[in-house]
Amino acid sequence: MSFDLTRGASPAHGSVVPGSVVAGHRIERVLREYEVGTTCRAIPVPPVPPPAGRPEPDPVVLTVIDRARSADARFRNWFAHSNELVSGIRHPAIARIAGHGLTDGRLWVATAPVPTTDAADLIRRHADGVDIDLAVRIVAAVGEALDAAHRRRLVHGGVTTADILITTRRDPAAEITASDLTDPGAVTLRGFGLTPPAPGETTPHPDSDVAALGRTLVELLTGTTSVARHRISGAVSPAFHSVLARALDPRPDHRYRTCAEFVRAADLALHLTHTDGEPPTEKIDSPPRVFQPAGNADRLTELVAGRPEDRRLDVESRPVRPPTRSAAARRHRNLTPILVALVVVSVCVGAVIVLGARNAPPPWPASVGPIADAFPRLLPDSPDQQGWRDASCQATFRDGLDAISCSDAEQVTYVVWHTATPGARNSVTAPLKGYPGDEIQWRDGPASSSRDSLADGWVVTNFVEPVREPYTVITTWPGHSGRQILDAWWRSAPLG
Repeated sequence: MSFDLTRGASPAHGSVVPGSVVAGHRIERVLREYEVGTTCRAIPVPPVPPPAGRPEPDPVVLTVIDRARSADARFRNWFAHSNELVSGIRHPAIARIAGHGLTDGRLWVATAPVPTTDAADLIRRHADGVDIDLAVRIVAAVGEALDAAHRRRLVHGGVTTADILITTRRDPAAEITASDLTDPGAVTLRGFGLTPPAPGETTPHPDSDVAALGRTLVELLTGTTSVARHRISGAVSPAFHSVLARALDPRPDHRYRTCAEFVRAADLALHLTHTDGEPPTEKIDSPPRVFQPAGNADRLTELVAGRPEDRRLDVESRPVRPPTRSAAARRHRNLTPILVALVVVSVCVGAVIVLGARNAPPPWPASVGPIADAFPRLLPDSPDQQGWRDASCQATFRDGLDAISCSDAEQVTYVVWHTATPGARNSVTAPLKGYPGDEIQWRDGPASSSRDSLADGWVVTNFVEPVREPYTVITTWPGHSGRQILDAWWRSAPLG
């Protein structure tokens, strides 16, 4: 299969035709037309002809933006800013920027290497969608790329299947499977800087990439962006509907915090599919009845000892005779061991309760108990238990403020302070060198991290949700920058 997805250049984009030289690149063939421009396979043209016998430079994927969009100052600034950030990211799932700029009034960006195909063409060849393993493998790689970009405060903002490049070692005409995409760089993401922030925003919100990744997964599975297709609504576990609903929730703060979190949930839900391809059923067979009375099912019945034919008797059909003295005595004799057993059981249960109360873990002091309750996944239930990442925790008191402080095996220390007033927040952040540092954009409230120049970094997290609003989390890690704390701890910490 040739990665040639168009039938020539669109008149709207004029000079971008095979054989022409655009932005220092000779166009070999047009790959795709976008709303904002044209993507081509191109060869860089060196300013000085190379010596005879030297091979040509490697081809690149060149995207040339139309003149109207290139003239928009806001788009131009966003495009340049995004590509500068991408140029500084070394991630196998992010297409390498070979160059970008503005030439003859048109923005352009070149990425390398040239892929075998892209996900949009893959869907065109599989009208009903690809298999689950292949779809999950593709979105997992794209999710890693997006999360890596988010850590650099860069949001793609417009992920489509045409932005997902696929490179394999196999014959381009052969079918691609999940096992073909295990090498780093087999799936790469391009297209950063093509979707500027909405008016009034400085950058798109990372949640928009989570939603776009959800739509991309649906398109890979069904061949369309509709979730009503059979592969989703029929043979796939209903658990996937819940995962997808959260990823596409119209309220951004209800979506998954990271793309990796969404991919893990989707992978698990999709593989709950029945192996025979049939949709899951809610039918539950009735358990067998241990005893089925004969005759009228509404009458009282009892089981009695005796001959087999006498074991089930109809209470209403036989006379009731008063018990004799000997029968009453037998009942008393039979009840005596039962009563003794009940007394022994009561004594044992009481002893267990008393011993359990003596051995129960000591509770948090009353002043810090509400802190543990507000962060149940981050902090332990009691001081003798461990917090997140097996951290050891203890109550801390300073300047009239209460806190729970935890440290894990890697010497990451996080302290959850009760800071109900602005003065209290200022008090706990005052010892931090370089505070307030750089602002962090996230959905649950204001946060900040120390700048990279600070060796012993920190991250401060506050909240807007009423349950956690009175608290401040301060995380430190000796010998590590704020960015390293964000990447290795904060982004996966159960703060929400």
